[in-house]
Amino acid sequence: MRKTIQVIFAIVLVITMTVTNVQPIFAASGKANDPYLGNQIHLSQINADKAWSVVNSNESIVIAVLDSGADYNHPDLKDNLLPGINLVTPGRSAQDDNGHGTAVTGILAAKGNNGIGVAGVLWNARILPIKVLDKKGVADVDLIAKGINTALDQGAKIIVMSVSSMSYSRALVAAVNRAEKNGAIIVAASGNEADRVAFPAAYPTVIAVGAVRNNNQPLHESNTGPELNIVAPGFNVYTTKLGGVYGPFSGTSAAAPQVAGAAALILARNPKMTPLDVRMQLYQTATAIGGTGWNRTTGYGLLDVNKAVRTPMSLDFYGANDSKSTAAAFPIESQIRATLGPNNTVDWFRMDIPYDGKVNFTSSITSSVSSAMAATFYTDNRQPVTEYFGNGDTVTVPAKAGRMYIKIVRTAGVNAFTYVLTSRFSINPDRNEPNDTEATARPLVGNQISVIGNFHYEGDQDWFSYYVREYGQMDVTVTPDNKRMDILLAIGKQSQGKNTVWDPPYDNGTRDDPTEHVRKDVSPGKYLIRISEYEQNAVNGEYRLDLGFTPIKKDPNEPNDTYLQASPLAGGTLMTGNFPTATDSDWFQFRVNAESYVSIRAPFVPVSSGVRLALYSEKNLDYAMASTNEVAELSDQGREIVGLRLQPGKYYIRLNSGTPFQYDLYRLTVNQQVLVAGYRDISDHWARPEIVKLSGRGIVKGFDDATFKPNQAVTRAQFATMLIQAMRASGQSVGSTYRGNAAFSDMPKSHWAYNNLGLAYQQGILKGYPNNRMRPDQAISRAEMAAMIARAQKLVLYSRSTSSYRDVPTSHWASSAIEALTARKWVNGYGSTFKPQGIATRAEVVVLISKAYKL
Repeated sequence: MRKTIQVIFAIVLVITMTVTNVQPIFAASGKANDPYLGNQIHLSQINADKAWSVVNSNESIVIAVLDSGADYNHPDLKDNLLPGINLVTPGRSAQDDNGHGTAVTGILAAKGNNGIGVAGVLWNARILPIKVLDKKGVADVDLIAKGINTALDQGAKIIVMSVSSMSYSRALVAAVNRAEKNGAIIVAASGNEADRVAFPAAYPTVIAVGAVRNNNQPLHESNTGPELNIVAPGFNVYTTKLGGVYGPFSGTSAAAPQVAGAAALILARNPKMTPLDVRMQLYQTATAIGGTGWNRTTGYGLLDVNKAVRTPMSLDFYGANDSKSTAAAFPIESQIRATLGPNNTVDWFRMDIPYDGKVNFTSSITSSVSSAMAATFYTDNRQPVTEYFGNGDTVTVPAKAGRMYIKIVRTAGVNAFTYVLTSRFSINPDRNEPNDTEATARPLVGNQISVIGNFHYEGDQDWFSYYVREYGQMDVTVTPDNKRMDILLAIGKQSQGKNTVWDPPYDNGTRDDPTEHVRKDVSPGKYLIRISEYEQNAVNGEYRLDLGFTPIKKDPNEPNDTYLQASPLAGGTLMTGNFPTATDSDWFQFRVNAESYVSIRAPFVPVSSGVRLALYSEKNLDYAMASTNEVAELSDQGREIVGLRLQPGKYYIRLNSGTPFQYDLYRLTVNQQVLVAGYRDISDHWARPEIVKLSGRGIVKGFDDATFKPNQAVTRAQFATMLIQAMRASGQSVGSTYRGNAAFSDMPKSHWAYNNLGLAYQQGILKGYPNNRMRPDQAISRAEMAAMIARAQKLVLYSRSTSSYRDVPTSHWASSAIEALTARKWVNGYGSTFKPQGIATRAEVVVLISKAYKL
């Protein structure tokens, strides 16, 4: 941000100067023979090709492009170029050394119908390049203003700008006002910040041009707002490039020269039109997008060159706006022109006000009567205000944020007349005023504060004070609501002698993100905060100041910097702490009274990385039993930091962090689960006796995390392994190695249960599936569990006339096995049901095996 302008946000100035004894050239057929015309979709989108049968050139005026210059050697440009002016390096030529100006000039006036390359909106023209951008595409706003004045000194009549600045400039305002007084048309790109319309496009007498895609949808980056007037294509516009070549060019910079070309064609047809006439002609003939009339996204609509050059000029194109319900749009920072007469005595307009403030209306009226018309202003929750206007009058009207309606009436007895109203908006002082000096600084109270402010006059500064009562961290964020505001933030601390020691100014905002954010350590005392606009401009916008204070959190366990000072950590207790420095360490101790599974977790860690944990036994403090450098990462994932089996004894935890933090506390817990038969999840389970018994005999095993997972489903591989182990424990001969010929595609020899699966298959306990598949990892159902046990026990099975369970009819494939096991009291149902399709759990299988094999 600053006064420097870059090409990506550039304003292209197109300046038109009168040249005597040269007549406009009119087309005979309106068809061009340029070979790349098919790539120039934008020309048909704006109906320039249809306009060419009426007018395609204007050599009675000179169009000066204020940009990076132009390529004087380009075959499609050189015949339309005049010797340029270089304001960047006076005395040198205006040869383009960036490329931006060449692209803009080609869209405006590449030589048309010459059998070469592309065609501009104008086929034949006189282009005067004025170089104001350097080879990096950068210029000073004041140099742009100088470029306008230079052009005006040579008789400029049209000024188009494809360079833009978010910063208000007095010099630019003066140059734009001078252009209007001298009868020069100004066209400017709205800018490419996806924000408010930039300067100079935002001034009322400048044609602000936004950009749309080929489908007439606005470009995302194209600036919008109440100052936007018209749009033109700005996506992949095919044009001239440096070095005599061609290519696409995008942005509002591509849209502005199209409107400039249309303005030149209008003047070619109607050389006596004033700048106001040309502006209104363009707005009147634009094709509305997204409704009728004006809107803040596309202005009056898409440029239509054909209509612009063929439609008779109107002094009032707003239609039937003679009632409040049909009020026409009157954007702030713009102009309207209309007529009042015997058949049209009343006009209604609507104006959307962005903030509480005031609107200045300046009138130009063709009647000599001192009060030719009356305007009544209707604002919500306020009494209507009526003001009278004569030619040249300026009226200031208070306005609330929201919609204001304006009723304009011709004074009785006054003849018909045309009027022009120019609006300018200014924001009211914010609620913190007066706070323009250190003495009037507005106190801020609390640990979380948010206030709204603005800069309602040039040089406005907003001062705030904040008293810090303890050591901590202050977080200050200033966020403007639009990119025209370039925040400069200053923070200082008042010393005992009431002198303020200031930090260097905080000015880190960019065009893409103008927010200023400061986080700093503070000590007890009074702090001053000064917020200003970098250029000292008044800005119609607001900023939000957010201030947060976080005191240093006290570590309740200090001192615990060594194992000798380790803080006791009982099971389940939440411990907290912080690390003011990278050398700080926190030690904790806990005791395990019985073999347990110990899970260490960190429910919250204030930093994203750098925290280390090590676990030691009192028997060896030189070697960590477990350690990790990813405490913060595991905490963020909700996972345990360390989990392992520990024998009775005393243990220590050491925590430290390579990333210091002191404004928040980490949280640490240790949870102990006493192991039963080596498991932490069966202590109160109904199958605990059988699990303990079979685990002790090595028939079943748990998992590495000291769980048995008794309620987890049993896979075919797990069940086969349990059965083979049980059969061996009961003295049955099942063999030690599977040597069968059967091969299953999903049971490679590398499978952990290959041998047990094979032996179970060989014993007839398991059966395969079609296509040579065993499905070893498929969960078994309760019906399959019963059938496999029956096969393993070689039970004699027979059909029964009745069933013990209502969900196992005698026709069920596993009915005989289920009945046989039920009769032996090896399995139970759930009341009157067995749930044969239900998944068999590990606990159910263990109990069944224990009963079946009397283990």
